[in-house]
Amino acid sequence: MEHMRHRMSTAPWDFGIQKELMMVDERLHQLVQSQEHTLTEASLHVIDAGGKRLRPTVTILSYKSLGGSDTGTIVDIATGFELIHSATLIHDDINDGGVTRRGRETVFKKYGLHQAIVTGDFLFVKAFGIGGRYDRTVVETTADACASVAEGEMLQNRYRHRHDLTVDEYMKVIDRKTAQPIRAGAMVGAYLAGGEAEHIRALGGYGLNLGLAFQMVDDVLDFTGDPVRTGKPPGTDLKEGCLTLPTLIAMSGSDGVRERILKVIAMETPSAEAIRDCAKEVLATGAIDEAMRMARERGQEALRHLDDISDTVHSRSLRELVGRVLDRDS
Repeated sequence: MEHMRHRMSTAPWDFGIQKELMMVDERLHQLVQSQEHTLTEASLHVIDAGGKRLRPTVTILSYKSLGGSDTGTIVDIATGFELIHSATLIHDDINDGGVTRRGRETVFKKYGLHQAIVTGDFLFVKAFGIGGRYDRTVVETTADACASVAEGEMLQNRYRHRHDLTVDEYMKVIDRKTAQPIRAGAMVGAYLAGGEAEHIRALGGYGLNLGLAFQMVDDVLDFTGDPVRTGKPPGTDLKEGCLTLPTLIAMSGSDGVRERILKVIAMETPSAEAIRDCAKEVLATGAIDEAMRMARERGQEALRHLDDISDTVHSRSLRELVGRVLDRDS
């Protein structure tokens, strides 16, 4: 019973699709079974850490909003997108040297570099084992999204510990790392439902802007979130040498703040005190309000893309999801 309650807790945004999300969770557990026990254990370590299952939720709701009814098909595809997401989290933590995620040790920290790399690869292979059963459009859309994530990671690493990141370049990073996979899930869901080209594009636009809003809020929560809720200490981005939207906005309003932020992100291992003081400075500038205003703009753009989608319980859930993304505290 405890195990079932834990699985249910991974899907707080069910929007009437709790059954499908629980099926995704069951499928995830089935697919990561391996003769190599460590592969299964490390895979489940990230899968069972929780999370909102945002990508499967968008994929399933997009499918159902256009009348899709084959539960087995969309659960399979949604599982594939969550496997890809889990793989990218593992590899992201390796690149960042991350030690905690969602309140527990990262796979990299718990199992070591080699095992983490192989586990991420394992999850990618399992995901494409699902996608490969479908037609070229599904495979290419998914592959393009994975390539975008890799490009976004390279771009982000290029600016780590550097002072010259701009808001435009930041938007490119989050577009590739976060928004493109969500866009792909929405488009694949719409495509498999038999949607018309304009509806597939519309839901892709929805997913893209929802993903941008999601990451902007995530970057705000790095300063304002309760670590018990977010599962990571505040100021993690500063510690990793990454400028994000709140810091970029704060830097634009004061040369003094800019200098102090750049001093912290240039350090390989800034002290907890330096991170705390820097975060306080960012909060004092009003940058959080401006970052949230920009996130709400993306949310409004996501909603506009739903204007021509028929009003159903599932398209209404897509609309409600925008508000959940913007108002979340973890």
